[in-house]
Amino acid sequence: MPSVQPDNAVSRNFLFLQGPLSFFFYRLGQRLRSLGYGVWRVQLCGGDVLFWPSPSALPFQGGVSEWPAYIGTIFHRYCITDLVLLGDWRPMHREAVLIAQSLGITVWVYEEGYVRPGYVTLENNGVNARSHLSKDPAEIEAKAKQYPKRIPPSTAPNPIEGRVLDTIWHHVGNFFLWPFFFRYKTHRPYCIGRELFGLIPRYVSRVRRRKESLARFRALLRQNNPVYFFPLQLDSDSQIRIHSPYSGILDLLGQVIVNFATYAPKTSVLLIKNHPLDNGLLPYARFVASLGKALGIEERLVFVESVNNALILDRCKAVVLCNSTLGLTALQRGKALYCLGQSIYVMPGLAVDANTMPLADFWNNPIPPNPTLVKDFITVLTHDALVPGNFYSKQGIACAIDASLHRMGIFTEEV
Repeated sequence: MPSVQPDNAVSRNFLFLQGPLSFFFYRLGQRLRSLGYGVWRVQLCGGDVLFWPSPSALPFQGGVSEWPAYIGTIFHRYCITDLVLLGDWRPMHREAVLIAQSLGITVWVYEEGYVRPGYVTLENNGVNARSHLSKDPAEIEAKAKQYPKRIPPSTAPNPIEGRVLDTIWHHVGNFFLWPFFFRYKTHRPYCIGRELFGLIPRYVSRVRRRKESLARFRALLRQNNPVYFFPLQLDSDSQIRIHSPYSGILDLLGQVIVNFATYAPKTSVLLIKNHPLDNGLLPYARFVASLGKALGIEERLVFVESVNNALILDRCKAVVLCNSTLGLTALQRGKALYCLGQSIYVMPGLAVDANTMPLADFWNNPIPPNPTLVKDFITVLTHDALVPGNFYSKQGIACAIDASLHRMGIFTEEV
């Protein structure tokens, strides 16, 4: 049934910038327009055009130096009250957010979910290290008591095949419409041509790499040595490049492995797992083997590709990572967690970082999380920073849109 138009519909105008590589933003915009709101979308590249086939699109064909004046003009011309985007750190997004905040425009920032699967992130003004979530355990506990229970995740399917097809569609748009957006530069450090140079060999070798990883992990299971789990993130991840002190994954790997070799118990093993969406351009396995040989600890370093995270967490003693969302999974399983970057879950009773203790001490004295605080923190997250659903499947998008409208203060009644 259609929803009742809100009384304040005409008082809000939404401007969308870049979103997920899917039709999520387009369908959210359609829903808002059907409720009587003003809706526009700035298109920065050919992929944006294919994912927003609407007359309300505003193509921007200028360069970085012209962007601030352009977006400021758009804010004023269309009386924008709400800015919607994916990620607050992208080059074009960064300036738009700063200008919007100075004008009193509400900024809605989406990201992949802090807790996965079944959720996406939606916060005001910033996410990750720019999130406004409290890091005071007492405040988290008090706030959790205000909520009857955590909001459950969506059970909508989210198949990887759909995401791949949407990504291909985005790059098709970029290729064929490049003459209209030739000044556009992606936020990613590599162009799609170079990424394919790494992705294709990874795809071809995926079965062999999976078998080798499982063999290494099974050999590890037969040992009784303490295991520390070190999951990698994408080298292009803003969590690494913006919200951590490291220049990239190789920098992070080198410093952690050297610290492990120097300070960790001599019988312990460091299990390093690659990110499942890694593009294969950086030879992590060879780098780990080479550094391990130089340090004389090659037998204490195990590199795997596709072992299930739950199996690893069940086996490991503690987890060391930069600021991956996997940290929340580890905390929910009661694992001691050391965070090397900035993250929403670094606070007394959850994860520790360099402000709490040096990594050199953590290897020998891992501090487990407070299970009550973990539960309270997840409850607060589901009410204040997450919405159930996903960006890619039809059911997941519909669920995320309904939850987003409530988060944005648009309450609809079925008639």
